Amino acid sequence: MVQLVALEVSNPGFCETMASQAATSGETDPLGSESIDEILKETENLMQDIDVDLSADSAGMVYQGFSIDSDGEEDTPENSNNNHKVDLDDHPLSDHLLPALTAPDPTTQLQGSTEPTSNTSAGMLATPAASNATMDTFKQQTSRFASNLASMAQRAAREVAAATNTVPMTGAPVKGAPVVHRQGALHPAGSNQQQPSLANGVQGTQCNSTGFSAEQTQSLIKDHFGDLLPNERLIMFLPNLLHVSDTSGVSYFASNSSGLSMWCCVLTYYRIILFTTAEKQQLEMPLPAGWNPLCWPKAPFQKCLELPLGCIDRIEKTVYQAGGSSYMGLLLTSKDSGRVIRFTTQSYLETGRAFDSINTYAFPGRKFLGYLFAFESKRNEVMASITVNEAGQQTITIPPTAKRFDATVEFPRLLAKTSITQSPWVMWGLLNAGYQLSPTYPSVLVGPATLDETQPESQHVIRQCAAFRSERRLPSLTWCDTGGASIWRCAQPKVGLQGNRSPADELFLRHIAESARGANAMTEQPPVYSRSILQQLTGDHAKDWVPEHGCSLKILDLRPRSAAMANRTGGYGYENTSNYMSTTLQFCNIANIHAVRDSYQKLCTLCTSRSIADVNWNSLVEDTKWLSHVRVILAAAWETAYWVHIWRMPVLLHCSHGWDRTSQVSALAQLLLDPYYRTRHGFSVLVEKDFMSFGHPFHKRCAHGEGRGDKVAAHVATPDEGQVSPVFLQFVDCVYQIVQQYPECFEFNTTYLQELSFNIYNNRFGSMLCDTEKDREVAASIRQRTYSVWDHLDASAAFKNSDYTESAGVLLMPLSMLLRNVKLWQERHCFYGPKATYR
Repeated sequence: MVQLVALEVSNPGFCETMASQAATSGETDPLGSESIDEILKETENLMQDIDVDLSADSAGMVYQGFSIDSDGEEDTPENSNNNHKVDLDDHPLSDHLLPALTAPDPTTQLQGSTEPTSNTSAGMLATPAASNATMDTFKQQTSRFASNLASMAQRAAREVAAATNTVPMTGAPVKGAPVVHRQGALHPAGSNQQQPSLANGVQGTQCNSTGFSAEQTQSLIKDHFGDLLPNERLIMFLPNLLHVSDTSGVSYFASNSSGLSMWCCVLTYYRIILFTTAEKQQLEMPLPAGWNPLCWPKAPFQKCLELPLGCIDRIEKTVYQAGGSSYMGLLLTSKDSGRVIRFTTQSYLETGRAFDSINTYAFPGRKFLGYLFAFESKRNEVMASITVNEAGQQTITIPPTAKRFDATVEFPRLLAKTSITQSPWVMWGLLNAGYQLSPTYPSVLVGPATLDETQPESQHVIRQCAAFRSERRLPSLTWCDTGGASIWRCAQPKVGLQGNRSPADELFLRHIAESARGANAMTEQPPVYSRSILQQLTGDHAKDWVPEHGCSLKILDLRPRSAAMANRTGGYGYENTSNYMSTTLQFCNIANIHAVRDSYQKLCTLCTSRSIADVNWNSLVEDTKWLSHVRVILAAAWETAYWVHIWRMPVLLHCSHGWDRTSQVSALAQLLLDPYYRTRHGFSVLVEKDFMSFGHPFHKRCAHGEGRGDKVAAHVATPDEGQVSPVFLQFVDCVYQIVQQYPECFEFNTTYLQELSFNIYNNRFGSMLCDTEKDREVAASIRQRTYSVWDHLDASAAFKNSDYTESAGVLLMPLSMLLRNVKLWQERHCFYGPKATYR
């Protein structure tokens, strides 16, 4: 919505005057009088949309301004509800997701309106006059505005005429701007208007403003793109695009078209699709004569481009020059690859409406995650399963999707591996059953058996230990093996500059160390390795890879030492081993989320660049530091597996809050240690356990439903860019490094990982929404209201490794072999690159 300021319209014959000016201007009108009449009619509607609010005070006449709607319709009671960006009362999930959050005022959420309504807005086209300005002054300003508007209308008519002369049209002529129609065939999510439903969600039979009926639109999409997903309903359809380009090299200009094809834009609840009606043989580059086909990469014929709405990071308006005229277009930037898609519509009005529609459905905001496609795709099933009890409470009766990590199944499997009469570890099912002990932890925890959760003394120690750790994330077991071999995870202690101590925290770690020592004494002793074998395995002749005398617990602080020391100024820090008996502390130098984000942005820029020097490719990749970060994480995971497997020591991992680097290293170490996690089902259990249940903040790191840019919905808070970081994508990249070196050890292949990485941001599935297990299970009921990404991955045979050899045993290769074979994941990071990188 364009914010304007004026008092009144003093030119009632404005449209007639503009028509006269157009007739006497000497301009040719290749569009004919009908098009001019339409422009004049739209202008008149705009003028009628002026809302004037006059009030008198002691200082004279004071006005509050007026606004012009982008759709050219008045906000009458009949259509006011359709003018909202989102109608919160219509959606069945918005009230259930976060009931405590209130909806924004609908009167301020007009379609396309993202600027403030105050008359001091920077976006105003006229400056408010002084409070003592006379009515004549306001009338003069209004007259100038009317004259300028007339000139704009004439210029728009000339540009449309130029576009018509240079752009070959096929099918019905385009006379309007397709968007979420108010009275047409397409309606927004949750609209109360009912229309006959067609396949793939294209609703109604009325011909929309594009000149294509719903059946014709459906046929175009099916013939040239394919079937849409279930419940992937159509929001907007734009044919005859003037220009389409993509980072991968697709480039289309309407003026150069043969007239036999066109590019179209489709916006659904899930993605934006750009497709061409051209046949493949018309566009594919022929193979040069005499060339070996193996040497020439197959041209990735792009008959369609698609970008999930959840992957959109920014939407910007750009200008496209053609035939001496300027046309407004859109530029979409992706979150997960740096990919950029540009397209230009037939008119400014179409571009504006497309901009508003994409903003509406791509960025509903964290308060309204129910509008994401993950929820929308299962909406019909959810609504059909709702029952109301006598108290009027609604209950969803649909069975939830399978939960891969079930603490009552997975932890007993692990505890049974201790090989002794009584396990040194025990499950705690009461302390955090309602997430009251640690809100970001799973409901079931595992701790030392010497601490009985039913005893008041033990409860006091556990609660005091949680209070001494950041975010109340106390040490908790995530994996164990024979004897005391185990992996524990937590957050940093609240040491501070004063060197604070917690007797309960020190006692808790002593329980872990002594329980592990006692369990090791009761089991068969591990094999003794010679120093030469250990040096060959570690590749380090300077470091002693033997535990220090009396050490029973290894603490790996995954941060650089400097970062851990800097955190003391904020009241946190790291353990002082002088206060923790039988422990040693080691820093692993893994970079924080800010360095990871900056590195990935550099990598995306490099992989999508057309102007890089390919002779320096490897050095340029190394300069991004992405592979360096991957190597450091793999080294920390390998070292964790080393201490656990060879020396049967309990290893305590933590970073700052214990949900980013800690999750990465813990999961990778278990992937090396436990062959179960190298199966498809086991890998899904591992991810759900160490990332989802232990509170990796997916929403905070991925900014689901949020975007950046000059215009986002007023109720959508711009994400804290300092908290956005591709942490989970980095973990998947680390898994890729192991799988590509030892593919026969994994039931899944690299294509499986690639598909998983593409589903991190797209919001097609609900598995990676929300930040904690509490949010997923209690607040959002994710497993009932969304589909699972693991079911999708398990359903395809293409993601299964046919060469998988099932075998037990730890995958502990020499460290140098693991790190020296780290390479760029080209199939993922260069997927949208403009240059050929891999066969």
